[in-house]
Amino acid sequence: CFFSFSSFAVAFYGSSTHPQLVALVAQNEIITASGQVEPPGMHMIYLPYADDIRQIEELHSDINSETPRANDDQINKATALMRRIDLKEFSVCQFANPALQRHYAVLQALALDEDEMPEIKDETVPDEEGMARTGVVNALEDFKHSIYGENYDDGNEFETNGKVSEVSRKRKAIAEKAVKECASYDWPDLADTGKLKDLTVVELKYYLAAHNLPVAGKKEDLINRILGHMGK
Repeated sequence: CFFSFSSFAVAFYGSSTHPQLVALVAQNEIITASGQVEPPGMHMIYLPYADDIRQIEELHSDINSETPRANDDQINKATALMRRIDLKEFSVCQFANPALQRHYAVLQALALDEDEMPEIKDETVPDEEGMARTGVVNALEDFKHSIYGENYDDGNEFETNGKVSEVSRKRKAIAEKAVKECASYDWPDLADTGKLKDLTVVELKYYLAAHNLPVAGKKEDLINRILGHMGK
């Protein structure tokens, strides 16, 4: 009947405390020579309430204003950056579901009566070690410079009233301290002699913060990040 009139049904779905407006759209049965491909049935599509619909903000409402366009240098820098971080032969099958792997690890620990659950590596988190490679960092900095200029500031240095924000001031103070402390270490020698592991996490973060690298992670992650940045 729905197909005949090109119509759809509107209904309420869910509990009485949280009713949801839905549309029911009919689907015809699809059959090929090899058999049924799609069975007949209904698609249920959630519909928004009036309060859920938001007006789209028009950033360039003035028809006389010129829309910003990327110049050739910015396009070239963006292309170079994308080539640096491109995943070769990417497939979603390369990454395991971390929640499912954690569930399997719990079952394994219970079945084998293990005291500790096997460590699970979440392959879906950003590759901080890969992003800290010298080539990627340089490409990213070149792209930022082409967009914001040589004197750009990642931390949004000024608020709308033109005053330096408190967060930016603290961030700048931390960065200056890291640069000062970092200069007191012979990092190439520590890396060559394998003595980075003797430093504390705070000391390792001096190098990372001074070179605008991520400071999150375990001690082993920090050391690998430093070695990757130094090309070791």
